[in-house]
Amino acid sequence: MPLFLPFGQPSMYKRSSLLARGCCCSLLLLFGCEAPLGSAPAQPATTASKPASAAPRQKPKEIPLADRLRSPLEEDRPVADKLRSPRETLKTLYFAVLTYDLFPRMIEDAIACLDLDGLQPRPAAEDAAILALDLEYILQSVALPLSGVPDREAKGSVVLHDADGFKLVLSQGKDGGWRFDADTLGRLPDMLRAARERRKKRSVDLTVLREGFTDPRATMRQFISDAARNDFYAAARALDLTSLSNEQRRREGPVLAQQLAFVLQHRGFLFRQEVPQQPDGPTYTWHADKNGRIAVERLRQPDGKDAWLFNRQTVRNIPRMYDAAQSAEPDARYVRLGLVIPAVQGKGNAAVQKRPEDVPAHLGSPRALLQGFFRTMDNADASDARLADALEYLDLANVPLADRAVLGGKLAVKLEAVLRRLTLDLRAMPDDWNAPSQILGEGQGVRVEIVRQRDGCWCFSEATVARIPEMFDNLSGKARPEQGRGSQYDSARDTIVTFQSAARHRNFTQAAACLNLNDLPASAHDELGPVLAFKLQYALERLGRIYIQEIPDKPEGPRYAVYRGDLGRVVLDRRMEEPDKGRWQFTPETVQNIEPMFRALLGRSSIEGGEEGVELLAVPRFWETPGAWLRLRLPDWLQASIGPLDLYQWLGVVLAVLASWAGARLTMAAVTRLFAWVLRRCGSSLSTSFVVSTLRPLTALTAAWTFFLLLEWLDLSLAVGGPVFAAEKFLVTGLIGWLGLRLMDLSMAIYTNTELLRPHRSLSDMIVPVSMRLGKAAVLLIVATYMIYQVGEFDLLGRFLTGLGVAGLAASLSAQDALKNYFGTLLLIGERAFKIGDRINVGGKEGVVEQVGFRSTRLRTADDSLLTIPNAVIAASPIDNMGLRVHHRFSLTVVMNPDAPLQRLLDLRERLHSWLSEQDVVVREKVDARIQQVADLGIGLSLSLFLSTTNPADETAFRESISGEILRLTEMLGVGITPSDREALLKNVRASREGEQAQAA
Repeated sequence: MPLFLPFGQPSMYKRSSLLARGCCCSLLLLFGCEAPLGSAPAQPATTASKPASAAPRQKPKEIPLADRLRSPLEEDRPVADKLRSPRETLKTLYFAVLTYDLFPRMIEDAIACLDLDGLQPRPAAEDAAILALDLEYILQSVALPLSGVPDREAKGSVVLHDADGFKLVLSQGKDGGWRFDADTLGRLPDMLRAARERRKKRSVDLTVLREGFTDPRATMRQFISDAARNDFYAAARALDLTSLSNEQRRREGPVLAQQLAFVLQHRGFLFRQEVPQQPDGPTYTWHADKNGRIAVERLRQPDGKDAWLFNRQTVRNIPRMYDAAQSAEPDARYVRLGLVIPAVQGKGNAAVQKRPEDVPAHLGSPRALLQGFFRTMDNADASDARLADALEYLDLANVPLADRAVLGGKLAVKLEAVLRRLTLDLRAMPDDWNAPSQILGEGQGVRVEIVRQRDGCWCFSEATVARIPEMFDNLSGKARPEQGRGSQYDSARDTIVTFQSAARHRNFTQAAACLNLNDLPASAHDELGPVLAFKLQYALERLGRIYIQEIPDKPEGPRYAVYRGDLGRVVLDRRMEEPDKGRWQFTPETVQNIEPMFRALLGRSSIEGGEEGVELLAVPRFWETPGAWLRLRLPDWLQASIGPLDLYQWLGVVLAVLASWAGARLTMAAVTRLFAWVLRRCGSSLSTSFVVSTLRPLTALTAAWTFFLLLEWLDLSLAVGGPVFAAEKFLVTGLIGWLGLRLMDLSMAIYTNTELLRPHRSLSDMIVPVSMRLGKAAVLLIVATYMIYQVGEFDLLGRFLTGLGVAGLAASLSAQDALKNYFGTLLLIGERAFKIGDRINVGGKEGVVEQVGFRSTRLRTADDSLLTIPNAVIAASPIDNMGLRVHHRFSLTVVMNPDAPLQRLLDLRERLHSWLSEQDVVVREKVDARIQQVADLGIGLSLSLFLSTTNPADETAFRESISGEILRLTEMLGVGITPSDREALLKNVRASREGEQAQAA
């Protein structure tokens, strides 16, 4: 009868108080666990860490094991029969203590094994029960094998053990029954103290032993417990199957375990008291006959630990012992309890137990456990609150209840990082509740154990949880980051992570970088790449969940198939050619298969095998993927194929042509009217018809852009969309180049025919035409470069740019003087140092600017000659622009006779200063008159002042006036002037009068 009750300590029980109670019962029945029957089981780790809002899982009602077992009490069997020999007495005592907690009346059999009449006074019933239990504890310590105890009906006494302070004696009473004599019972207190001291001195490092298989008694207990639950897959862990292949272990291991359990029950009842509990003891043999022996031995395991297992010789002889046991009856004690192991059904088929209904599906097998854990950790990327759901996958029995929510989440994150480092294949993991325990990463420096717990749920073992921090610390830097992941393409896993991360943020342009689009026209990558990335994510979500942790994380390695099935294959491979050499991407074959997969899965809204409520990343949105959005909303009859296009696509092409033509005409009308209005406001004389003819390329460009934009709504196939969108780039680029050339002509026309720009032209008139020609050349060069780039031949583009650079260098070297002068002209225009008509002084050369050319500037000198100066020289020399002066400086020195009196000279200076201050053209603040030179020729009177006029006639008139005033004042004051200066003053007067007469004429 099936017992779903694994063996274990009560603190490890989870999810079910009934299961916990059943486990205790099983232990007590089989090996007398010290845990009290009514003790409350520890709370499950997952329950403590889940949010309060999580509803408890409903479980089916189960009949407790205590209600299913039959009482082993034999009221009709006489006591003399139970004590007929020393061996039978030991069996009676052992069995009574084992079943006492479930069936309290069994203590009567235990008390019957004691010679209470020899004790004075005779102990009460309660004290006798304690004596029986203490005696059984002593027998556990010495582990007497029943095979060494006499099984004969003789008289006298038998010394069972006499060493190390323990002396156990059985004596035959008057009624013929064998009992432990009064001396043995009197020595119990001393023997108990000796047993405790002996236990304290026993110090064995259990860390080097596998959990549950630390000694013969633990191994026997584990095996019998698993067999009692009909879990022969778990029981097979106690067998040394190293002589079998992996496939044979999976297929034959449970059968051998069931046969061995069958043999054990037909060879006698297994009492724990006779099995030694020494981890470092010799091989222990429980039974031996002509068909073989049943022995456990300490063996070294592949993980470096030791374990006590049924040795290879026992395993080899199991079939022979099983055949011999067929004719024997099972031990009566198993029969009375109702725990008889069934025989193997059929040929080589172990009894298979189905997953209990109270075990969740995501904890029902090793594969389901890993898939559920990975799903939960992926969901925790978006919300840390989901980490609480990951705790049910971990055995947190050794973590304090109050710390499980916080510490458990950290351990789950670190464990997920460790698993990402391993090479996993979930398809190779067993998906069976009866599967054996799984160990991951042994060859990769870690050890992750997946075991089935006592409640039937699979989880990461307690030992694995304890090793998580150490395994995490040993990871390399690349494998240790938390859940955040960047944009990487160094391995298949990096590419998948980048692809799904971009899809999660709806950045399908970045996701397209994960696709190898070499088989598509390079100029169509920008249009088709994001759409293909969306469709691939759409298909992957509906083909099944991708578990990042099982994808290889090595930069070097063979191609990896993410999916392989009826719809084709989705494969990642490392690029071996430029560009993007060394980057892992979805192969070109996968890219070609995206469209058929997308159409086959169109309309499917759930992930096969995925969790309910998982948000799909690839949900079509109109402004992101209008083609997919529209296709999902069209009836099937519109998607019928007619030649290279579907029906709705043919209709869409016609509508796109009409809409683009109408939109371009309307746009052009609005633009030309607005442009003409702006030109009229600026004073331009350009006509509207001229503007319309000049901007005609804009009409074609608008129509082409609108047409190709509408084509994106039609979800064209790769066979049609590739050439179409490739042609789009070349057509639109050519139209933009044509429009750029026409805009240059329009700009020149605006510059020439706009009145508002006339005051600003001046020097620009010489450079604007040349600049326009250079601008057109630049437009043509940019258009040609972009077209070569769109071809995708990057070597050709490199050669073109290299040749262009060499040609430009040669041209610049041969025309460096012309270029130097040209850039000098640009500097002059930019700085506006002078304009045509200004009098300037450049490097000591003075003249009026008459013309500025591409190479040089021409000045009209005072001698009426024409001076030509290179623009490069002008740009590098100081420029004195006299045409920009605000005040004109005027200076004059008059030499008077040396015998003139000083007072008259001073009076002449003052009167002359007063007269100058009264003149309108003189700046009063800047008048300076002084006597500054006394020499043999005479005394010099120096005048320095500034005139506020810029009119040459006013300056000439002022010269006449000041000369006349000086002559008048000198004659009036009697101050003589040297003949040469007097003649110069008279000459100024005559020249001024002649100028006035000429102007009047």
